[in-house]
Amino acid sequence: MARPEKPITWDGPIADLARELRRLRELAGPPIPTYAQLAERGTFSRSVLADAAAGYRCPSWEVVIHFVTACGGLPGQEPWPTLWRHAHAAGQAGDATPRRPARAAPAKSRTSARQATVTAAQQGPAPPDPWQAETPQEYRYQLSLLRVWAGVSIPEICRHSGYDDHRRSGVAYATVHDTLNAKFARMPPLRAVRAIVAACEADLDQWVGAWRAISLKQFQQDNPPPASLALENG
Repeated sequence: MARPEKPITWDGPIADLARELRRLRELAGPPIPTYAQLAERGTFSRSVLADAAAGYRCPSWEVVIHFVTACGGLPGQEPWPTLWRHAHAAGQAGDATPRRPARAAPAKSRTSARQATVTAAQQGPAPPDPWQAETPQEYRYQLSLLRVWAGVSIPEICRHSGYDDHRRSGVAYATVHDTLNAKFARMPPLRAVRAIVAACEADLDQWVGAWRAISLKQFQQDNPPPASLALENG
């Protein structure tokens, strides 16, 4: 018999996501599937799935998709995208619960505090966060902000992707321009997104993960599941 999991006694977005993952696993029974059994239904290991439900750190969106799907859920439907987005933001901000109490940091002198402030100001604002977007229009707008943040022109993005008058294997100007247009209500092509993010030297995994989350959510909104499947997951 498997040992019971340690209770999650703290609060926060990461803990909320872990609690919901645990609850979903319980609803997948009886019998409740083990993490080893869930691992057999996807690409991630038992330890990775167990860690996702532990509540100490935010799992990747791909791990959440595996976990929820293996339990018979629909990861593209609420509450999963919102739960993960909030947990991810908390993790990026360092708002995760450590396994043991952290020691108090020594007080900084006025000089060191002033130097830290100057350094932060010199570094400038952080790059736009794709997980702030919930719709295709918002995602395209975040891409436009990323281009402005990086100081990269559309022709530079095209050349970086390998497109010019002699080599047309990259992404064309019109494609990049349309991808950055927030008026379009559909998700942009992933190939163009990759080209823009790579040229801006941003975190490609984050932008692709957000693209997949919004695309999956939009597809499920436009294509409701069959009645039989909806009943099974209701």
